[in-house]
Amino acid sequence: MAWLLTPLTLTLFLAEVPESPPPVGTRVADFTLAEPATKRSWNLAANSRNAHAVVIVFTSMTCPVCTAYIPRLTELAKRHAEDKVVWIAVASHAADDTDAVAAFAREAVLPFPILKDDGTLLANKLRVERVPTVIVLDGSRTVRYAGRIDDQFSPGVSKAKVETAELADALAAVVNNTEVTIKHTPAAGCRLTRDRAAPKPAATTTYHKNVAAILQSRCQECHRPGEAGPFPLTAYNHAKSWSAMIREVVADDVMPPWHADAPRGHFKNDRRLNTTEKRTLLDWIDDGCPEGNAADAPAPRADADGWRLGRAPDAVLRMEKAIPVPAHGTVSYEYVLVGDAFTEDKWLSGIEVRPEQRAVVHHIIAFLLPPNASLLTILGPDFGRHMLGAYVPGDQPIVAGPGQARKIPKGSKIFFEIHYTPNGRAVTDRSAIGLCYAKEPPTTELFALAAMNAKFRIPPGADNHEVKSMHTFPKAAVLLSVTPHMHVRGKAFRYETVTKEGKRATILNVPKYDFNWQASYDFAEPVTVPAGTRLECTAWYDNSTKNPFNPDPGKTIRFGNRTIDEMMIGFALYHDAK
Repeated sequence: MAWLLTPLTLTLFLAEVPESPPPVGTRVADFTLAEPATKRSWNLAANSRNAHAVVIVFTSMTCPVCTAYIPRLTELAKRHAEDKVVWIAVASHAADDTDAVAAFAREAVLPFPILKDDGTLLANKLRVERVPTVIVLDGSRTVRYAGRIDDQFSPGVSKAKVETAELADALAAVVNNTEVTIKHTPAAGCRLTRDRAAPKPAATTTYHKNVAAILQSRCQECHRPGEAGPFPLTAYNHAKSWSAMIREVVADDVMPPWHADAPRGHFKNDRRLNTTEKRTLLDWIDDGCPEGNAADAPAPRADADGWRLGRAPDAVLRMEKAIPVPAHGTVSYEYVLVGDAFTEDKWLSGIEVRPEQRAVVHHIIAFLLPPNASLLTILGPDFGRHMLGAYVPGDQPIVAGPGQARKIPKGSKIFFEIHYTPNGRAVTDRSAIGLCYAKEPPTTELFALAAMNAKFRIPPGADNHEVKSMHTFPKAAVLLSVTPHMHVRGKAFRYETVTKEGKRATILNVPKYDFNWQASYDFAEPVTVPAGTRLECTAWYDNSTKNPFNPDPGKTIRFGNRTIDEMMIGFALYHDAK
């Protein structure tokens, strides 16, 4: 069978293949794809003569799982540099246009060519459903392995070390002319969006009339340029090119991320789609993603220079010097002063921490350093009251209500605690904090606290280990929001209030904690607690082999800053009751 696609001159010849297990056993006779970076074509037959193996890496420029594997692919290519192995990457995803592929390749993030598979023709023939997927051919260009690279990365999973290295093992077997033991594994990554037939003529749900407004209100907080989402959803072509992935995560209630089990209306920042919104998105995708009339589009989302504070900040304090983040390795926490000491008292009504290099910033905590205090004194057990704000994946800026503000005393300074996680590309980072000042002295001062337990021990293999922490309010208080914090063994988290009389009430229950989305939960109706009330936090941890995020199930786990350690902190924002 043969296909001809212009202008990229794709000619693809594949032998007949068995349906299961796909596509092992397929002989790839030849294909030609464009190489956008060089504006030349790349031909399999011409480039693989006398090769012992060919590795085809189906990837995407915007899938975070693909990005995470760049160092691994680079290392494997170098390891086999003398073994006559031909490597290519293939961009088949609809979101990766020719210009994006060329720009990505020019950054030299991979030591081999990146080709463009327009129309997903090669991906279709090799039955690629997700990226990254790797295909290993032997010297006769027969598929000997198809599937994932290894078990370290998948959506939401980032293990400390590799346990099963399928690509490395398969490639070594092909190079050494031995049997490949594991021939096929399911790929774990971003779902590939394929070219679709024309939208249904009778479709009434369109992007401009129905879908754009939902994406604005539910998705664009993260999925817009410069934010945490790995790809934007601010235009029709964005939504259409990611429609397969959108359908999957919406149907499975994975996105928008939300993990509290309270009924709708309990938290004012509840991100969940309602039934109508969910049905609208699924119907639109199933109808072929009709664009509709641009005249029906809502006004663009109003964002002040990318800030999420509702308005432009009054002051932006940026790190004075850029911090170099290496391509590989482990980076120690950085503690960096930001800006000068405040020359007068200030009242903050809005606080947003904004990383410059989101891809390598794991988290930033902004602390207030009072006059005559040291970092050592404020980073002790009572560190929570010195926290101003933070950047963690999935969290939101702090925007105070009417008449409310945090105080910065004269002479105070702000400093960042920053945790960087290298991703294969060396960069420099100058992160910043945006501050909105109250226009007049507030009537209510806001405070922060951290109910922390740092003395726990999680035994090896424990799958439901319980840890508690608490904070007692010496006088009546009003809770505005709470933020649970654990690391990758975190399983569930609950906040309860317990009065002096023993009356207990659950104010937040997170039955399935997700380290990748560390949300704050803002009460629609603030929770008033009498004097002497205890805020009790209970966390559960899974340190067993059943936890796919667990870096070492055989180790006793203690409190620590590293992701491979654990934390147990219940943050809260509150003010005194009047």
